[in-house]
Amino acid sequence: MSRVRPLGAVVVVGLVGVCVFLWQLLAEVHPPPHPPAAEGIAPRPAVAASVTTSGTTSGQPPELPPPPEPPELRGHDTVDPCSAPFEPAIPFGFATVTADGVTVAWQPGVAAQGPYDVALQPTATAHLVTGLLAEASALTGTPRRERLTAVVYPSRAAFRAATHAPAWADGVYDGGAVRVAALPTAELGVEISSLRHELIHAQLHTTVGCMPAWLNEGLAMYFAGAPPIRTWLRMLRNPDAFDLGTLEVPTYAALVDERAERAYAESLAMIAFIVERSGEAGLRAAVQSLRTAARGRGVWETLYPGTGHRVVLDVLARKLFGVPVGGDLDAMLRGAVCCHGLRAIAEIGCRGVPPRADRTRWIDQSSSPRAACDATW
Repeated sequence: MSRVRPLGAVVVVGLVGVCVFLWQLLAEVHPPPHPPAAEGIAPRPAVAASVTTSGTTSGQPPELPPPPEPPELRGHDTVDPCSAPFEPAIPFGFATVTADGVTVAWQPGVAAQGPYDVALQPTATAHLVTGLLAEASALTGTPRRERLTAVVYPSRAAFRAATHAPAWADGVYDGGAVRVAALPTAELGVEISSLRHELIHAQLHTTVGCMPAWLNEGLAMYFAGAPPIRTWLRMLRNPDAFDLGTLEVPTYAALVDERAERAYAESLAMIAFIVERSGEAGLRAAVQSLRTAARGRGVWETLYPGTGHRVVLDVLARKLFGVPVGGDLDAMLRGAVCCHGLRAIAEIGCRGVPPRADRTRWIDQSSSPRAACDATW
């Protein structure tokens, strides 16, 4: 037997249903706010992104502004020292490691190609740069640069594409970072002489600033090691009245390649002159003289008044051959030249030998130390 509900109960149930429907509709149009976080605690995001390399996350890469264009070095390896240093950006996708204020950035996952190639050793390279900066500080008598970034590109092609470096350069200092190409045949996967050259520029830029190019480039070449022996011998064979005052400019960027080659060689000859006269203490004195040289005279004229190019050449000839510019040296330079210690100015020495009919280049082991000989130098 069925039971018939009272009319009042039916009306109550209907009203409850209408209220529920209206409440759900209101919730969809105006959702309730999230409860406030407890004081001092930020709300936890739905997904926490973990950054592993520059510009990448575990999710989709964020939309970033395009990286700034590298400074225009106009075909040379260092920025104008009179410009202000800046904080460099790490290239997109590069990993980093930092030790004692030195950050090394490199592109991970690049495999060695040759059987004797080695991969870059980033941590070891960071410690190497730290040690080289300490050497640069001691050589120049300046406080060690506190922070520096060294960017190592996976190849010379990648390095030149990113930096617009000239074809002859294996490294640049752009005012923010030292940038070099990886060298898989080197012990740590990077060319140490290139690092040494650019590190002097970086050290002097932040600790000294504006200076003449002969001092900046000459010190960098001295610190790197190998001298421009071919250009030096050409200068000794044909001594001229070169004006050392033209090297007081802050940068050689405006020079064409041929004149720049001569300017670099002259700069290192001036550094060699200082070392022969006063040792490396003379280099530190030259750097310190920058504080007083801006009184109408250049740095060189302040250090060595009246000392011209011919005197510098004479000291260079004595350094290399043990004789001054003139008759005996001219006779030596008519034949082939054998030189030893080509990796460091402190060790270099040369002698003239008769040319050989069977070859233009050879190793002379007839006397000690053995030397590399070349009839085309």
